[in-house]
Amino acid sequence: MNAVTRDVEKLAEKELTFANNMFPPFRSGHEGYAVILEEIQEAEKELERCKEWLEYIWEDIKNNETGLKHANNLKSYALCGAMEFIQVAAMAQKYIDSLGGAKHG
Repeated sequence: MNAVTRDVEKLAEKELTFANNMFPPFRSGHEGYAVILEEIQEAEKELERCKEWLEYIWEDIKNNETGLKHANNLKSYALCGAMEFIQVAAMAQKYIDSLGGAKHG
């Protein structure tokens, strides 16, 4: 098990608590889907930024440079992506909590 797995789970729980204090439960699968989709799209955006900055590092390496000048940006976007995926996990749990008792069909 990853050394930070439990910490990430706790962060997702913290995000869920925050979201529940700000917003009511999802009223439908459509609403929950839309919220989760938005969070995934935001996470994808951060992933694309990470790839971009990693490419800058690679270009520097090919030019016999360290790439260090781009590493801080990569780190920042990676952390933002991690936060977005924590929100995905929290909203998935909110979906389960909101619709878990609903009948399927």
